[in-house]
Amino acid sequence: MTRLSILTLALAAALGGCSLMPNYQRPDAPVPEAFPSTVAGDAKASAVADIGWRDFFADERLRELIALALANNRDLRVAVLNIEQSRAQYRIQGAALLPTVNASGGGSASRTPGDLSGSGQANTSHQYAATIGFSAYELD
Repeated sequence: MTRLSILTLALAAALGGCSLMPNYQRPDAPVPEAFPSTVAGDAKASAVADIGWRDFFADERLRELIALALANNRDLRVAVLNIEQSRAQYRIQGAALLPTVNASGGGSASRTPGDLSGSGQANTSHQYAATIGFSAYELD
């Protein structure tokens, strides 16, 4: 390459790195800098987990918005239903800790004609059965 082409490439690279665009200035947000809160002297010294959400948020509009979101939140409803389902499954599993009692009964009847009986008279016999069963259970 010639000296002129190297100089041309260097000049093109240097000019390509220049930008004539002005510096971006982010516009101010249309919200206040700090969220409205209660006066510091009004707040009691307690853990945040012990404060109800209505007491935690001081702005009435925000309280209404949160209440509306909680009332119409389908994901929250599904989560609550899943918790109830899990509790029901846990109670069903807890039933296995108690002894089970099984009871059954049955009956049958048979008739023997007089031609086949030793006495020559027809004979009707009845048989009944009843069972009660307990599962193995230890009192601990």
